[in-house]
Amino acid sequence: MKFKGIIFDLDGVITDTAEYHYIAWKHLAKKLDIEIDREFNETLKGISRSESLEKILINGDKEKNTLKKKKRN
Repeated sequence: MKFKGIIFDLDGVITDTAEYHYIAWKHLAKKLDIEIDREFNETLKGISRSESLEKILINGDKEKNTLKKKKRN
């Protein structure tokens, strides 16, 4: 059997992407008027994006409907 292509999951496996995740989460949090730091970011490692977002919102005492309100503006 010949392969036409192979897909690798590089997210943290072959290359360290943790810094890029931190930058992206920090940018999103700032848009929501939430501050996160590197220590908080450590609590996001190993969990899904939706769980990470939920933790960020809880950290900033915000609810998911905050995202809808910001999107409209």
